[in-house]
Amino acid sequence: GRYRHDRRSDSVPLVSFSGPAAPLRVAGRLDEFPVSALHRDNARSLQLVISASPHRNIATSQHRDISTSRRLYIATCLGRLLLLLALCVALPAPASAQQADAQPGDDARFRMGVLRFTPYLVVSDIGIDSNVFNEETDPKRDTTAALGPGVSYWSRAGRAQVSGKATGQYLYYREYENQRAWNSNVEAQIDMPMNRVAPFVGGSYSNSRVRPGFEIDARARRRTTHGRLGSRIRLGGKSSLVVTGSREILAYDENQTFFGIDLAQVLDRRTDTEQLQFRYALTPLTTLVVNGEGIQDRFDTEASRNADSVRVLAGFELKPFALISGKASVGFRRFDVLDSATPDFNGIIAAVDARYVLRATQFATRVNRDITYSYEVTTPYYALTDLNLQVTQRVTTSWDLLARTGTQWLGYRRVATGAALPDRVDRGYVYGGGIRYRVGDTGSIGVDVNYSERNSSSAVRSFNGLRVGASVSYGSPQ
Repeated sequence: GRYRHDRRSDSVPLVSFSGPAAPLRVAGRLDEFPVSALHRDNARSLQLVISASPHRNIATSQHRDISTSRRLYIATCLGRLLLLLALCVALPAPASAQQADAQPGDDARFRMGVLRFTPYLVVSDIGIDSNVFNEETDPKRDTTAALGPGVSYWSRAGRAQVSGKATGQYLYYREYENQRAWNSNVEAQIDMPMNRVAPFVGGSYSNSRVRPGFEIDARARRRTTHGRLGSRIRLGGKSSLVVTGSREILAYDENQTFFGIDLAQVLDRRTDTEQLQFRYALTPLTTLVVNGEGIQDRFDTEASRNADSVRVLAGFELKPFALISGKASVGFRRFDVLDSATPDFNGIIAAVDARYVLRATQFATRVNRDITYSYEVTTPYYALTDLNLQVTQRVTTSWDLLARTGTQWLGYRRVATGAALPDRVDRGYVYGGGIRYRVGDTGSIGVDVNYSERNSSSAVRSFNGLRVGASVSYGSPQ
């Protein structure tokens, strides 16, 4: 900007900087810097008034002349620094930040009256699976594919806001027809925003035949029903509370077994959760979130697995336009099994799903640390630690290269018996990469290669396999 220095009759130098975005003035004795006022004018200019100390007195005019150049140098450096800070604060927020508070459904592809919806289609895993059943010896190879449509929707009915999505997927195996399956999932929620209170009710239902997690390799048919009821309470301009009560019911179909164990008998259960969440908006893009939950698990037939939990997590939610976007929280869980023969768990838990963009490279990480129920009778649950990293390098405006890696620890807890047996820890590894061609903003074509491996002290639990497949998607943002 432009620089101007004036000498007044009282020997108080005036330094003024001005630029196209925000003029800045610094006035006062530059050897004393008590800040007295900070004024902002229409978010376009800043004026900092620095008052002189009444107790400081310069004895002679000669001393003032000698120190003038030094004071001017300090004023110049300080003025430049303040100008930089002023520009950062005073300039209008970029368009992306202003769009961070866009309402759900504003980017919907289709609109019909009050209904807004975005359909999409995903075809994936068109290729080869070298170990269909995750077997240690004599692995089975087959040609696979997965095809599925989906739709996300939003609507209004008076004050009520309705949102949800529905997806379906067909799994195809050319040789092993008994592995073919149709999976479906439906979610919906109704919000009723008012002045300070916004009650809501929602739920979901899924009917799928997929591997339930890292432990069970069988594709077992199961149904999950979830319902929730709660309200958001606005405490102030930046803070709010969310109170939620929910129930989830997990039920496996009959005759769904793994290593001879009936999954319905050992895993069917009801989970009730009471949640109190505090939210504070630190910036337009960053929200502090503190969660407190009480959880009660009640099994249909295996009452010895019943447990009560208290879970507390604190972290941040970062909107997509922030430098780092996603969610990250860390906390503590107290897991008390009602049967005294099963050891309790008290330890650190975490949930992270975040992305960071550095020029043309995106780093995406997922971390999950929590308790998961096991199908094994002697080890009712395990502490799962799941770490994943994916790096996406944008080569051109349409081509991307991907590299991914992941590892899992499954720390089993044994039921107390007469024999002292050590706890078992299984390790899993995933390595892979791929290439993707983006078609506009909503389509992509890609090829992925993934290698999976699990190491366990139980020989029948170890395996390794390679999957190579192509994918095509259309309709969902890329």
